[in-house]
Amino acid sequence: MTIKNNKKRILFRIISIILCICICAGLFGSCGKTDESGIRTVKSVSSRNTITSLSENPSIHYSQSSQSFGTKVAASGLIELYVDPSTHTFCIFETTKGQLWSVLPLLDGVASGEELISNASMVSLKIIGGTDVYHLNSQDNSVDYGKASHNLIENGVVFVYDIFSDASVAAKETYKKTDIGFRITVTVTLADGSMNISCTHANLTGNPDAYIESIDLLNCFGAYNDSGVNDFILVPDGCGAIIKTAIYDESFEDLSFAVYGNDPSAETETSGSAIIPAFGIKHGDSAFVSLIEKGDAVATVNARKSKTLSEYNTVYPSFEITPVLYEDETLYISKSSAVSEISLCYRFLSGNNATYSGLASACREQLIRNSVLSTRTVDVDDYLPFFLTLTGAANKSVGPFSYLSSLTDFEQAKDMLTRMKNKGINDINVRYSGIFSGGLESKDIDGASVLTRLGGTEKLGQLYEYVSTQNMSLYLDINLMTSSTGFSSGNALNIKKGVSCYIPENGLAEYTGENIQERKFRNLSKLPKLISTVLADTRYYGFTGYCLNDVGSVIYSDFSSNGLLRDAAADEISSAIAPLSTGHSTMAVNGNFYMLKNIDSVINIPVKSTVPQSGAYFSVPFVQLVLHGIVDYSGDPINTSINLEETLLKYIEYGACPHFQWNYEPLSKRTENDIFYYDNTINKAAEFYAEANEILNDLRDARITDHYEVDDGVFCTEYDTGSMIYVNYTNNDFSTLGVVVEARSFLRVN
Repeated sequence: MTIKNNKKRILFRIISIILCICICAGLFGSCGKTDESGIRTVKSVSSRNTITSLSENPSIHYSQSSQSFGTKVAASGLIELYVDPSTHTFCIFETTKGQLWSVLPLLDGVASGEELISNASMVSLKIIGGTDVYHLNSQDNSVDYGKASHNLIENGVVFVYDIFSDASVAAKETYKKTDIGFRITVTVTLADGSMNISCTHANLTGNPDAYIESIDLLNCFGAYNDSGVNDFILVPDGCGAIIKTAIYDESFEDLSFAVYGNDPSAETETSGSAIIPAFGIKHGDSAFVSLIEKGDAVATVNARKSKTLSEYNTVYPSFEITPVLYEDETLYISKSSAVSEISLCYRFLSGNNATYSGLASACREQLIRNSVLSTRTVDVDDYLPFFLTLTGAANKSVGPFSYLSSLTDFEQAKDMLTRMKNKGINDINVRYSGIFSGGLESKDIDGASVLTRLGGTEKLGQLYEYVSTQNMSLYLDINLMTSSTGFSSGNALNIKKGVSCYIPENGLAEYTGENIQERKFRNLSKLPKLISTVLADTRYYGFTGYCLNDVGSVIYSDFSSNGLLRDAAADEISSAIAPLSTGHSTMAVNGNFYMLKNIDSVINIPVKSTVPQSGAYFSVPFVQLVLHGIVDYSGDPINTSINLEETLLKYIEYGACPHFQWNYEPLSKRTENDIFYYDNTINKAAEFYAEANEILNDLRDARITDHYEVDDGVFCTEYDTGSMIYVNYTNNDFSTLGVVVEARSFLRVN
């Protein structure tokens, strides 16, 4: 009896323990801190404190002198690396012009009696601690606490900053789980005349409720407030833009540009977007360009133009380490960091090379070295490519209803191409969109089929047969990451645990309606398998290659349990799409740089900035300077521009191929104002193509070596063949080098 009773007691205890574990698990689960998504949720956060701990000694944000700037620790090419042991920062000395590029502004550059107000630091952190926000940096919250150090390594130095929320935590030898402290390690090395920066982070105190939301790196590197007439800040706005720092503009606001655009899943917002992760500064006779090599997909480039002598002209990157959103008294925090390491490469130029063209050349060289861009050059044929976007089918709105309607079927497309050929338009690269299930609002490409209302695969094959015999190309437009209906294999989740989606720009909104363009994002872990399916499903189709629509223009985080955050997603996309270029040509839309290595041509590449131009701010073809000769490219369809004549001139100036978007069927009975009806602009297109072909075709494999404004409204683009193309946007003829560039026209010399 005793043995039986003991067994019963033991069994009872085991059951009780199991029940307790289950109850505790249920209680913790109900708090929203653990679930199958990649988000930690804190609800009922009615208010949040913003905490900043500043030193009483502002001089720690300045380097001591331009004459004595520390200890020389490394040299490479024409640059030397010096360390300032008092501030645990560094500077680069460019020996050709004697230019000093310092992490911190120089004290001897501050006017006598002027208040020291710099916020310069090696690293600045935005930390989420519980529900509060902490703004900390390496100078106030590490150097001032005596918690910074540096060690020399081969060709460089390693800086270690133990950054704490306040001095009392910094003084501890043993930390509590509620303390806030992070170790930031910055490694600086010189190689091949370049400076390489690497930054990693670690949680020192083990506080489970503390996260680094973002890191600003070298926020005042090369900052200056003594502008010369030719000084500028280079920002990656659209095609690229420069800020002329010597031009006073009281209304100029700080700018920020999200590399590869905002993250729809994280609901981030910045003033502009960039397709290339680069920025730079020209000061005096020297300049630098910085290329973000790791962490580019979570980077934002920030620029500030000084308005007073106490302010500085600066450009620097910030990185979203942990996605965070605070909305409706709810705090959403990613359970994992987006990146563990950040890295950048800085290239330094001087003299005649210290121009935005020179910076683009250095950037191009580094991108090729990093295998981001291909080493190949464009194959030049007899004719300049003419890019043509055709719309197969789209949903037409009629009151509250809509139906799928054909705009250009395959026989009509052949008829259009025949007419274009007869008008002298050759080497046509057709991007055929809206030909799969769902039309323009395409459904999941996995299992999608060619629309029978357009003629099905048989008529598509006949179209391709004609295209190939005429030395044209046919690209099937596919959306790999988005669908109008969602995915049976899994949708991506946004930071609020809903299905992640976005609304793309819709040029045919008048026809299709404004409210039916929302597209859902795919769980990207399925992408490699999807690529295999697409290759299998299209293996018997007649076509030249694929036009990768969404992968070139949008990148997002997936906060589901097996999802990829944005930086990892960019890497996944870049590697996953490589098989699509095997045996096929590939075209991309928009041209985010992380996926260009296996791309042959790019359309819809920006040819202007997103921020309006002003006296101190104007766009430059920085992206085109990097890409020309490596891939053929074009901008948005010319017929969609407000000023058709000016857009044609811009394409010549930027070395871009013509691009038009047409439908065979008009969108309405009133065809005269239909910009997409091909009959309205085909004659203008043929006229422009003849001129562009003569001017640009034999330069397709050449590098653009320089671009500059000759006179107000007159620009020159120089190529490595010795050719120069002048473009005159003014209403008056312009004379140069014994030739005349007519008003509103262009001229090639050599």
